[in-house]
Amino acid sequence: MNLFNLPDNYSLKNDVIAGITIGVVTIPQAMAFALLAGLPPIYGLYGSLIPLVIYAFFASSNFLNVGPVSVISIFIFQTLTPFESPFTAAYINSAIILGIMIGLIQYLMGLFRLGTFANYLQKSVISGFIQAAAIVIILSQLSPGFGIELPIEGTYFGKVIYLLNNIASSHSVSTFLFISSLSILFVFATYFPKFPTTITLLVLSGLASFFLDFEAMGVALIGEVPVGLPVFIMPSFSSESLRLLPGALGIAFVASIGSVIMAKNFEVSQPFPLDVNQDLRALGLTKIASAFFGSLVPAASFNRTILNIKVGAQTQVAGLFAALIILLTLLFLTPIVYFLPQSVIAAIIIYSVYFLFDFSLIKQLLMTSKIDAFYLLFTTVMTLVFGFVFGIFLGVFISLLGNYLRKRTIS
Repeated sequence: MNLFNLPDNYSLKNDVIAGITIGVVTIPQAMAFALLAGLPPIYGLYGSLIPLVIYAFFASSNFLNVGPVSVISIFIFQTLTPFESPFTAAYINSAIILGIMIGLIQYLMGLFRLGTFANYLQKSVISGFIQAAAIVIILSQLSPGFGIELPIEGTYFGKVIYLLNNIASSHSVSTFLFISSLSILFVFATYFPKFPTTITLLVLSGLASFFLDFEAMGVALIGEVPVGLPVFIMPSFSSESLRLLPGALGIAFVASIGSVIMAKNFEVSQPFPLDVNQDLRALGLTKIASAFFGSLVPAASFNRTILNIKVGAQTQVAGLFAALIILLTLLFLTPIVYFLPQSVIAAIIIYSVYFLFDFSLIKQLLMTSKIDAFYLLFTTVMTLVFGFVFGIFLGVFISLLGNYLRKRTIS
């Protein structure tokens, strides 16, 4: 296996374009997810910069994008808030220790080859989990897309109802940018698939925002990005740190399952087979190393991985260019990034996530295996209702139970 798993038809240009696009999209997400985790926004940027570099050199997957993700950020907040107040020095110290714990657990999972158990996950269950993740990500982007603040509490169905009931109060310019950007992305994908639509859309929307003063119109922009490079932080360990261990185990499990599912889903597109255990070790290293710089705990990002592929990435070299964009942003480019409209970013994310929906597989299962179609639907619904942890557990359980009962019936 060569460095970066370079394919025979490798094009550096493709990875450069993909890296620039992912780097720009990552910036607002990283800052938002840091706030979601109870950390200062700049720690989200650190959680993108360092992991992208480390993972690029140790990864087995050509396409997986690592960095801050919303689900893990929520779990971090839920794990730490019973013990510390968000945004305080004690909270940040605990977040660093939690990141080190999660990384060690994930590295040991790879070291003891526990990733092999991923081979027992049925494709229908994996697909069901991915469909649910796609729905959650799309729903999370409706708020910036339409300029409507959705309630934090409540079910996903309730949030959609709230949006429909309040659609009249949506921000007109944000909504126009959102809908028009989505339309452009899908039209160009159909008729001009090789055109660098995403990066062009970002540049043009940023220029329009600056010259037309979108901010004065009430359009939500990325806004001010903190300046500064990460510095080494030695956390203060104590016996009380052990109270974070249950949360670390849960987060490590969710992060590992999500990463493995995503990587295996695109294994067919890379020149070398995926080594799940190597990838778990790589992901563990990213968490351990980046934690000492105050980084928000990184994980595999569903939406950025899909976008990575859609804009032409071929290897983890794209991740290095994405890291370079984040580095340049931290040092020099904060005034440029400031003007990017959040509604355009939301459209790009939804466009990329749309391709997670495997309609051909669903159709095939409905025609050939109703029971597998049921596993897919069951996992999707359970994940949406009970969350990612219980969703995948219930999906695996029902599929194993179904297979056991079928074997008993046949025998």
